[in-house]
Amino acid sequence: MTPPPVDPAHVTAREKQMLTLVAQGKSNKQIADVLCVAPTSVRTYLVMLRHKLGVRGHRATLARVAFRLRYVHPGTAEGEAPALTCDEQGLLRDVADGLTLNEIAAKNGESYDQAKVGVARLLSKLGADDRIEAMRICEQHGLLNEDADGCGPPRTARPEKAA
Repeated sequence: MTPPPVDPAHVTAREKQMLTLVAQGKSNKQIADVLCVAPTSVRTYLVMLRHKLGVRGHRATLARVAFRLRYVHPGTAEGEAPALTCDEQGLLRDVADGLTLNEIAAKNGESYDQAKVGVARLLSKLGADDRIEAMRICEQHGLLNEDADGCGPPRTARPEKAA
C-alpha cells in the first residue's frame, strides 16, 4: 500500500529529524543521544509519528515515508534493479507495508520459519542487510511503484483480524 499523502508542512522539524535518523538505521538509543532525549521519549515520538502519518508496522515503513518525502535521499542506484518474481514482489510489498513475520506467515498460509526464510532470501536478493536498507533499494529502483510490479492491483496493508 502506498503511504498516504502527507503534507510536509504538517511534519515538524523534530519529526523530520526523527524520520531521517530512522531511515539512517539508527536505534532508539542512538536517536535519543542525537536528540538529547530519553530512549522512552523516542519510542513515544515514533508511535505518535506513525499515527500522524497513518502508517503501521516496522521502522522500515517510517523509513519508506522519509525516502518518499525526500527527507533522506535514497542514494545513487548501484547497478540494475534485481528482477523479482510476482511472489517476491508481493512479499516485498508486505515488508514495505510493515507486516510482521507472523502476519506474513498467516497471510500466506505458511509457518513463521518459512516466512522468515522468505524475507531473508528477499533481503539477500536485494543486497540489503535489513528492512530499512531494502526500502532504500526499493526507492532507488522504483520497485514498489504501483505500475512497477505488473502483478495485479495494489495490495492492502494488513490482513483484517477476526473479531
